[in-house]
Amino acid sequence: MAETPLHHSTDPFTDGEHSGHDPAVPSSDISTCGPDDGIPVVDFDVLVNGAADRRAQAIRDLGRACEDWGFFMVINHGVPEELKEAAMETCRELFSLPEEEKAEYLEARPMDPIRIGTGFFSVADGVRYWRDYLKMFAHPELHCPAKPPKLRDVAAEYSAKTRGLLLVLAKAISESLGLDGGRIPEATDLESCFQILVANHYPPYTGPGGAGLGLPAHSDHGFLTLLFQNGVDGLQVERDGRWRLAKPLPGAFFVIAGDQLEIVSNGRYRGALHRAVVGGERARMSVVSMISPCLDAVVEPIPELVPDGRGLEFRGVRYRDYMEHQQSNKLDGKGALDFARVQRDIAA
Repeated sequence: MAETPLHHSTDPFTDGEHSGHDPAVPSSDISTCGPDDGIPVVDFDVLVNGAADRRAQAIRDLGRACEDWGFFMVINHGVPEELKEAAMETCRELFSLPEEEKAEYLEARPMDPIRIGTGFFSVADGVRYWRDYLKMFAHPELHCPAKPPKLRDVAAEYSAKTRGLLLVLAKAISESLGLDGGRIPEATDLESCFQILVANHYPPYTGPGGAGLGLPAHSDHGFLTLLFQNGVDGLQVERDGRWRLAKPLPGAFFVIAGDQLEIVSNGRYRGALHRAVVGGERARMSVVSMISPCLDAVVEPIPELVPDGRGLEFRGVRYRDYMEHQQSNKLDGKGALDFARVQRDIAA
């Protein structure tokens, strides 16, 4: 398939015009959902500093969130609001740069360490969604555009803070499965994790139906994703066959379970199916920090969770291969998991 030329406004915050087909979003299957409507909330301070009984309950609640939703909010996480604001602002500055100052990253391939573009990956999609993005590898080595000048320092601090937060959550998730806290991190080499920072800019949208797709339904290829936004809603999570518009508590992060967590838990914990919807006159921005296994780690179900190998849902797959497969193909819900799923002979 021929690559669709990327189109970027020199000031995406004022015109936001994107060529190509604009997928509309039906509104009939969407409901708004916050903490009062069921989105689980995890108090990070209780996980770290809580008394034994409170911490044990928080671990159980975390396990239910991963099992029932694959999605939750984390509060009292210790990441300063000033750092979050700096991350959002420096990414905003990058999107506002003239196109020629971003040109070297516009033709990047899926596994290149810095990518700036529109849609997901236009070669695979054949259609662009209502989204501009920056993706940069942050660990074990930080790769960062030279401009804006403050971006590198902000990205280094933000990636370190959020990586520490996510690693603690990973240990707590391991405990929630009845394992030692270090079992899953050791099995996936999370201490040497692969980390990506992503900034998304969704321009204002006043097209057909009043709502369009910024990013179609998908699950994340990594282990855990941490996300916050600029006060404009648009993240939707699928649960029980319905899409829920997620509304965060003030200061909270959204945490999204990814495919690698689903694999290591042998499907007990689910990678959340989610999408980004745009609509209205205000641009939406989100900043994402994702941790994943070491690129060369072979990710497979933890043996203790699959006694005698019965009921094995996934085979071992090198994470680098899984990521490249997911990033190089059209987003198709949770279809990327088929790459690692055990194929059974139905006739047999």
